[in-house]
Amino acid sequence: MKKTKVKSVLLSLFIIFSTNACVNASDNAQTKDEYMLKAATNVQDKTLVILSEITDTKLVIKDSAYVNKGTFVFVGEASSESSLFFITFGTTQPPGIPVVLENGAKVSMTITKDKTYEVSMQGGNCNKEMSSLYNIYNSFDLKMAEFSAELESIDPTTITEEMRKSTTSRYNAMLLQRSKDIEDFVRNERATPATYFAVKYLFSKPEPKLILLAKDKMSKEMPESVYTRNLQELAKQIGPTVVGAIAPEINLATPDGNFLALSSLRGKVVLIDFWASWCGPCRKENPAVKAIYEKYKERGFEIYGVSLDQNGDQWKAAIAKDGLTWKHVSDLKGWKSSASGLYGVRSIPATFLLDKEGRIYKSGFRSHELEGLLNELLD
Repeated sequence: MKKTKVKSVLLSLFIIFSTNACVNASDNAQTKDEYMLKAATNVQDKTLVILSEITDTKLVIKDSAYVNKGTFVFVGEASSESSLFFITFGTTQPPGIPVVLENGAKVSMTITKDKTYEVSMQGGNCNKEMSSLYNIYNSFDLKMAEFSAELESIDPTTITEEMRKSTTSRYNAMLLQRSKDIEDFVRNERATPATYFAVKYLFSKPEPKLILLAKDKMSKEMPESVYTRNLQELAKQIGPTVVGAIAPEINLATPDGNFLALSSLRGKVVLIDFWASWCGPCRKENPAVKAIYEKYKERGFEIYGVSLDQNGDQWKAAIAKDGLTWKHVSDLKGWKSSASGLYGVRSIPATFLLDKEGRIYKSGFRSHELEGLLNELLD
């Protein structure tokens, strides 16, 4: 079981030294163009404390100090934009403490070293949010440490298959809760560099849903930030149909010759169903899908059927024979359909379920999974 935490990502950053590294700032006075960070800690006196700036490609050491009588101080220049920094003890490597600094910031911290670093911080433009985020993932680290200790105390000769299943289930539940807590943070807190830190450095591999969520939020609230631009570039590398992405627009002809845009259904939970009259597995799915549609359509569920037919009469006949009363569109180009290319459809049936915002919630499922998914999304 691999532990997912900030260390796994930050360790991969190349560390370089700037010209003002290793300067003890404890005797310096702050000017209006500088930040000041003061910390009280139970970390042993004479321990070296290193302050590094987190850039998109590396950790850059900016300053260092020694713990002296339970305190240390950093004073230095950052920029007018709030920027991400990282505090470590005795080494440049994690574990450490993220903090947001900008010129003029006055930040006070209390750092208690036990199983992890317990931290409270005040001051600066964004450290309320960073403190909240740190507490989320630090709480997980504590629970994971306790969980690991519990496992280590078990006699291997007494382990049963039931115990293995229970342990795996508990571990997965902890990871799921961590992801949910971080998603709630990104969704509900105002956009700050902490938002970027959450999605970029707290997972061993990118979570597309969180990247897209954070990108949209930061683009609205911090459009000029370098962190927003970084997220926008990262989002461009994600395919258009990953979970969390706004479903690409489709605007094709209905059986009566009018055009119906997918986006016109925004506000409803929508199933995009790629099918064709000649597709046996598709037609076999239709009775079950029809029953679910009748049950949930009054609660805000709609189906947007995209046919890969080439013969319009056969398409319309299949709709009538199967009694499919939902929305239907097609450009009658078969596998060369613009919609199938856009969504990367290589076989049918192919399904994409959208939430009320038009974001892809799940793809690649069959009718027996649909009702459970609708119950997750519909009020």
